[in-house]
Amino acid sequence: MNKKDYRELYIRGILDLAEEHGLDYSREVLEQMAEKDLIELRDALRMKHGNINFKRFC
Repeated sequence: MNKKDYRELYIRGILDLAEEHGLDYSREVLEQMAEKDLIELRDALRMKHGNINFKRFC
């Protein structure tokens, strides 16, 4: 997998979690974020919502 593939996995995972919990995140906003920020957001959402088994996309 190349770096772009991982970015897409992070974005898809965040959007999936957001949909599951009724959160408002858009692909357009996420695509503008740096990869480091996507990882931090993903990890924060996982911790906040207790979704530690969130590895299906990330």
